[in-house]
Amino acid sequence: MASVNDTTLEFFSKATPAQWSYMFSKYKDALKAKASRRTKKGGPEELIRMDAWYQEEFPKLIHSRKEPYITHEELVQLTKWKLIREKFRPNLIDLVRINTEKAVTTHSKKAFKRLPNLGGAIAMLTCLKGVGPASASAILAAAYPDQAPFMADECMLSTPGVETMDYTVAEYLNYAMELKKKSNHLNSLDSSQTWTPHQIELALWAHFVAGSLDQSILSDLPLPEDLPQNNDNDGQEKVKNPPKLRRSRKVLFKMKIQLTQWIVLFPVVERLQMMLLNMLMRIPIRIRATKIMDWSLQQRSVVFNSTFFNQYS
Repeated sequence: MASVNDTTLEFFSKATPAQWSYMFSKYKDALKAKASRRTKKGGPEELIRMDAWYQEEFPKLIHSRKEPYITHEELVQLTKWKLIREKFRPNLIDLVRINTEKAVTTHSKKAFKRLPNLGGAIAMLTCLKGVGPASASAILAAAYPDQAPFMADECMLSTPGVETMDYTVAEYLNYAMELKKKSNHLNSLDSSQTWTPHQIELALWAHFVAGSLDQSILSDLPLPEDLPQNNDNDGQEKVKNPPKLRRSRKVLFKMKIQLTQWIVLFPVVERLQMMLLNMLMRIPIRIRATKIMDWSLQQRSVVFNSTFFNQYS
């Protein structure tokens, strides 16, 4: 369960299906909070208007064609939306405008045909001037939200295993895979809503922006049904007696002991035996060499070079 004070990274891992649904429903409120900070020409209304075009009109335009593709004008419009919603990059619009109508149509058609191969689709779109992995992901998310999320900075930073803004195809594929896994997980838990990677991205973005700009949006974040209400004693008990940590280091320690014992007992030549032990000793979980020596001498009358063990003890 996610709490109101959790970061978006924590929300990703802990949120319930109801909490995800709530944040998805608050996307437009978060967008208004973001738009209210705009002081440039066009003001807040421009971001809201262009986002409505991207989220609602643009996908319909793509699929209204017999063979899905985007036009040169739509690519320019998408780039404007991206620059307003994300980071502004001077001269990017001029670079995008250099593309010909034929190039945009041809490359977008080929990219859509390559799906569900996201890497191949991204590679095709990035052949266009001014189109990097992030812009390419915006095109794919609009056309096929069930397969591709938009590479938003806020969402990249909030996805476990990513948590960076590395604008590479490899990083995008990692990010897209995590959002796809989350959408599949939510779909398996709750059949009342069909989640897509793009919807996961929008919910994440809404949570990140709300936490940064308007925390009142998070005030009604639902709690799980089985959460005890107004039970201060339980809360205090949890603080006093936190759950025991898993003894992963002890497990690894025992595994290393067992491997060492197996190597010592196994009837191999001394040189190979020493090589295997040397490799084992390089594992970060360290074992005192005297334990290995004592045990090995008890099991077999094998005399090891003491200098070998001393360098690891």
